[in-house]
Amino acid sequence: MFVRVFFVVRAVFNYNLFTDLYSKKLCKSYGFTANLRFAYKCLLKSDPGLTVLMTLLFSVFFLAYQLRIFEEPYYLAINQLDFGNFFSSAYCIVITMTTVGFGDIYPGTYPGRTIILLTAIWGAFLISLFILSVGEIFSLSLNERKSL
Repeated sequence: MFVRVFFVVRAVFNYNLFTDLYSKKLCKSYGFTANLRFAYKCLLKSDPGLTVLMTLLFSVFFLAYQLRIFEEPYYLAINQLDFGNFFSSAYCIVITMTTVGFGDIYPGTYPGRTIILLTAIWGAFLISLFILSVGEIFSLSLNERKSL
């Protein structure tokens, strides 16, 4: 199922305003290619709040689903319901991404711990990107700075 989601996301990024045929030609004339990274940078510049929010939500749902796949059989085998529903996995991912780490829910398998390790690194990046985009939203424009 996630392969389908991956293909949909890839199609959206490959066929959007920043990677159409005219954009590719224009970018090539400036000496670089219009690829996924360029499209993401353009989305961050044009609408930083929505782009970061969608990246954060997609990351939480994707990582929580992956964590639940690996942890649910283990916790069922030891008769605990820590990862019995999707919300518990999403809660664990959000707590890890924000580097709070309460410790009430934690993975018990090595693949789950690997997912949590990658989540902590990815979360540090996303939280810093979130702070940067909020700063960009509240920064003054050139005309606003002149009037100040």
